[in-house]
Amino acid sequence: MNKLFILVFFSFSLMSCISSVVKAEEYFALGTAYLDLKKYAEAEHWFNRAKFHQSTKIASEYNLGRIAYETGRYREAADHFEEIIRLDGENITALKAAAYTCIKLEEFDKAVSYYGQVLDLLPESYDEGYNYALVLMALGRAEEAENVLVKYNNIESPEALLILARSLKQQGKVEAADAYNASLQKKNDPLVRAEYAAYLAEAGHTAKALDEYRKALESSTLSKEKKEAIQNAIEELETDV
Repeated sequence: MNKLFILVFFSFSLMSCISSVVKAEEYFALGTAYLDLKKYAEAEHWFNRAKFHQSTKIASEYNLGRIAYETGRYREAADHFEEIIRLDGENITALKAAAYTCIKLEEFDKAVSYYGQVLDLLPESYDEGYNYALVLMALGRAEEAENVLVKYNNIESPEALLILARSLKQQGKVEAADAYNASLQKKNDPLVRAEYAAYLAEAGHTAKALDEYRKALESSTLSKEKKEAIQNAIEELETDV
């Protein structure tokens, strides 16, 4: 009799667990469907139900974080992503999402920490190396930004070379000119060229600065306001000369 009772109890428990998993997965599927339709309130309702089962908890937390982020509730989004990190400290997707959200919250030190963890786990990640350097620059940590770009070999794109140039400029390193030049070799951006010209003017290379400003003015993509600003810079330099 006792054996029969134990068997019945075990069977009931097993069926209850299976039923619980099925329900959680159904809730998650409903949440996903509503999320795809950008019906955030309905999606949030179902993900909040799905997150209480182990099999769908992390994915539900992540999607709740996405919804909070998309609807401008950045503090709440960060809480969801940080909960995932608490459960799984090597969850790269959550670490990246937490870093993005911390930037929105202007919690740059925390963003730096998350990007550092991502790069420890995924050293070849181009985007995160670049973003990491951007945040360091926002904190005025130019030398660290330079080190990150060099360490992770993240100086192939014109955008990364521009950040490298700015970091070198902040440190007063003459190599900034080479980095600006390298960025322009890869992408002829008139705004970057104007920035390079301003750097040259500050360094006392007036003739070279004028040359770069004039090259920038040749671009048809500049707005009227930008063209006027560059023209004013040229006139000031010519007056000084």
